[in-house]
Amino acid sequence: MAHAISNFQLESPLHPKAREALADAIDQGWSDPGKLSNQNAKARILRNQALDSIAEQLAVTPSELEIIGEPLLGNYFAIAGLLHAEDTLIYSAVDRKEIFAIAQSHRKTIELPVTNMGQIAPEDFPNSAATPDSVFALQVANGETGTIQRIEELIAISGSARIACDYSSCGPRIALPSRWESAYFDAKSWQGPEGIGIIAIAEAAAWANPLPHIGAARTPQSVSLPLILAAAVALEVWHEEEKNESPRLRSLSEKLRQEISATVADCDIAGDLNSSLPHITSLSFLYVQGEELLRRLDAVGIAVDSGSACTAENLQPSHVLAAMGVLTHGNIRITLHHGVSEKEVNELIAAITKAVAELRQ
Repeated sequence: MAHAISNFQLESPLHPKAREALADAIDQGWSDPGKLSNQNAKARILRNQALDSIAEQLAVTPSELEIIGEPLLGNYFAIAGLLHAEDTLIYSAVDRKEIFAIAQSHRKTIELPVTNMGQIAPEDFPNSAATPDSVFALQVANGETGTIQRIEELIAISGSARIACDYSSCGPRIALPSRWESAYFDAKSWQGPEGIGIIAIAEAAAWANPLPHIGAARTPQSVSLPLILAAAVALEVWHEEEKNESPRLRSLSEKLRQEISATVADCDIAGDLNSSLPHITSLSFLYVQGEELLRRLDAVGIAVDSGSACTAENLQPSHVLAAMGVLTHGNIRITLHHGVSEKEVNELIAAITKAVAELRQ
């Protein structure tokens, strides 16, 4: 089953069209767009075309975009650019670890609990925080469980708090809300290359570069041009495919959830597919060690993940599942990428069922 690895692993495989574009871009796109020469001018044109394309697909203007070469700093830029020293930072118990790190270094914070479905309950949003002196870090969808927040409802009750949206797990699967100040995207969410983070800034005057800097640049301009070009191509192709792939992946995810629930006892499935991304499933099995289950699946060519989505390398119990009050033991997360077949999902179900049964013996 080695052919199925890229269709199940947590990290998105690079889209074949993006791989082709990256190879072409390496041949023609290494020149510095900021310098003068015919080759540099060509690079500048390529970069502007890529930014125009990305902006169109994300439903923003090119002037609202900033591209960074370190995606893990994306949420920092999106939030810190809005956050002042005396402001209150509002975030949820299921946010990414990068958000927790920002909160730990800030003086005034409010952590919002979530329901057992992983959503923020509107009644838990404090009235005292709905002020211009607050920044609400709004995770649009969770990369571990797929749970989508009730975005417009939360924005409505957040009053005049500034909104920093985290789209890193869902990309343009979900449209930008009616009101937002900043938004962060990761090219990997549309099977683009690693190393490309995209920050959208709705109003330039409301956002300030949080890093020490000289000059007018809002972010470091060190990102690789070939990666930008590949990210733009991947987004165009992915967006077109998604029209048909989204309902198909939702159907396959439903099959996966239903058959595992019916055949494997003592299994928790985090969240409800009706209010989740179509392609993500988080399964937890009682009496099973998550890392051992990973090894069994990896031995038959299936790459999934375990532990916390943000710190998977240490296989720690998931803070997301703990916040939801669901089983954190024996957890695996499955992501169905574009192109996965029903046959592969059937093989995945059979492999999980067999591995869990063997480990429980």
